[in-house]
Amino acid sequence: SEITRTVEISGEGGPLGIHVVPFFSSLSGRMLGLFIRGIEENSRSRRDGLFHENECIVKINHVDLADKTFAQAQDIFRQAMKLQSVILEVLPPYNREQYEKSAIAPLCFLDNEEGVAKTKIPPPVHPKPALKTINLSGASSLESGVQTTLQQAKSPNLPRLGRKSSSPSLSPLMGFGNKKNAKKIKIDLKKGPEGLGFTVVTRDSSVHGPGPIFVKNILPKGAAVKDGRLQSGDRILEVNGRDITGRTQEELVAMLRSTKQGETVCLIVARQEEAFLPREL
Repeated sequence: SEITRTVEISGEGGPLGIHVVPFFSSLSGRMLGLFIRGIEENSRSRRDGLFHENECIVKINHVDLADKTFAQAQDIFRQAMKLQSVILEVLPPYNREQYEKSAIAPLCFLDNEEGVAKTKIPPPVHPKPALKTINLSGASSLESGVQTTLQQAKSPNLPRLGRKSSSPSLSPLMGFGNKKNAKKIKIDLKKGPEGLGFTVVTRDSSVHGPGPIFVKNILPKGAAVKDGRLQSGDRILEVNGRDITGRTQEELVAMLRSTKQGETVCLIVARQEEAFLPREL
C-alpha cells in the first residue's frame, strides 16, 4: 500500500540485528505489529539500510500481524527467516497515525451482513459496569465510563451483552480477580521524561471494596514500551513491595505518579497466559 513500504530480504543472510517490541495502536489499543526499538551497529540491517528506528513491521510474507500476541508475531518472524525470500511490509513513523486510523475503519463501517461476517470486530460493550481509566503518562484527566464503539449490528452471530457475565471479551479480564492460574512477573520500569507510559482500568468500587486493577494500554512512548515486558491485561499486584489489593485506582496512580524522573518503579503483575483479552475497553 501507499502507507507502508515493502522490504524484501533473504532469510539466509544471517541475523538482522534489530530489537523489536509490541506495536500497540494509540487509538484502539490493538496490537498491530512489531515496533523497531533499536538497530545494532555493524548489523546487517544497519549495513544494508533495511530498517530505521521507530518503524513498525506490520506484515511478514503477507501475514498480517494485527491482533497477534507478541510471542505469535515473533514466531511468525522466526519461521519466515528460515525461507530463502522474506517480504516485509514496514510502516514509516510519519504514516503511523494514518495506518492506525485505517485499522479502525473496518470496525466502524460495515456495508452488509457479509461484511459483518468477514470483519473481526469486538462485540459492543454494555456500559455497565463502568470502567475508570487513568493515563500514567503525566496527564491528570480521567475518562469515566466505557465508550461504546459499535452500534448493535443486525447479525445473529454477535452476542448481545445485556445480561451480566455474558460478555466473552470482558469477563476474563474483569473476572480475573483471583490470583490462581496466573503467572507472576516482576518488572522494573525507570521513569523517563515521557513517564511510565501505560494506562490502567478497574471496575467502580463495589460492596466488596475496590476491584482488581489492570493494565489497559501500553502507550507508544514511555518506559513501558521501551522495556517491552508489561502487557495489556496484566493485573497489578504490588508497587515497590506494597500490596495494592484493596486499594483504589486513585491510590495506585498516586503511588506511581509520586515516582520522580530517573527513579525506578518495581511492579509485580499477574498474567493469565491463555486468556482472551479484549482489544478495546
